[in-house]
Amino acid sequence: MKNILARGGIEFLAVLLGISASLWIENSRSERELQFQLNQSLKALKLSIIEDKKAMKRFINNHDVLISHFNFIQNEDSIKESSKERLKRAFEQTTIPRSINLDYTIFSSMESSGLIYKIQNDELRNKILKLYQSHYSSLIEIFDYDLENVKKMDNVIIKDFIISKESVMWNLDYNHPSTRRDLVENQIFQNYMAGNKGTKIIMMRITRRLVGQVDDLIKELNKWESIYSR
Repeated sequence: MKNILARGGIEFLAVLLGISASLWIENSRSERELQFQLNQSLKALKLSIIEDKKAMKRFINNHDVLISHFNFIQNEDSIKESSKERLKRAFEQTTIPRSINLDYTIFSSMESSGLIYKIQNDELRNKILKLYQSHYSSLIEIFDYDLENVKKMDNVIIKDFIISKESVMWNLDYNHPSTRRDLVENQIFQNYMAGNKGTKIIMMRITRRLVGQVDDLIKELNKWESIYSR
C-alpha cells in the first residue's frame, strides 16, 4: 500500500514538474519573442530618428539663405531697384510656410501596442517618450503657428496686391506700377513679413537644440543594440 502511495506521489510530482517546466518554457519563449520585437522596433526607430535628423540638418542649412530673402523684401531699396526675377524669388520664398516632415510611424506603432512601455531601461524609455511627446510636439506647434500666419498674410495679399495671371505660386504682377510701391508701403504685409521671419528664426533655434537631443537618444539606442542584439 505504501509503495502504491509512494508511486502515486512520484507520478503526481512528475506531472507537476512537467506542467511547471512547460510553463517555464512558454514564459521563456514569450520573453524571447518580446525581446525580439523590442529589438526590431528600436532598430527601426533609430533609423527613423536618423532620417529625421537629416531633415533637420537640411532645414538648418537652408536657414541663412531663407533669412536673406526676408531681409531683401524688407529693404525698400532692394524692392525698388532689384530685377523682377530677384524680387519674384524673394517673394516666393518668404510667403510659404516651412516645416520638417518628422516621422511618427514607428513610435506611434510602439505606443499604441504598448510595446514601448515594455522597455525595462527607464532612461531609454523616458528619452524616447520625451522626444516625441514633448520636443517634436513643440516644434510641430511652431510649424502650425507659422502656417496660420502665412494663411493670414495670404488674405492681405489677395485683398491688397495684384497677383500675376501667369503665376502658379501666387506671385505678384511685377509689371504693374503699383506692385513695388505696395510691397514697401503696405504696413500690414510688412508686419506679417517681420513676424514670419521671427517665427523662422525660432524654428531654427528649436531645431538646432533638437538635433542634440536626437544625437543623445541615438547614443542610448546604440547602447541598447550593443547589449541585446548579440
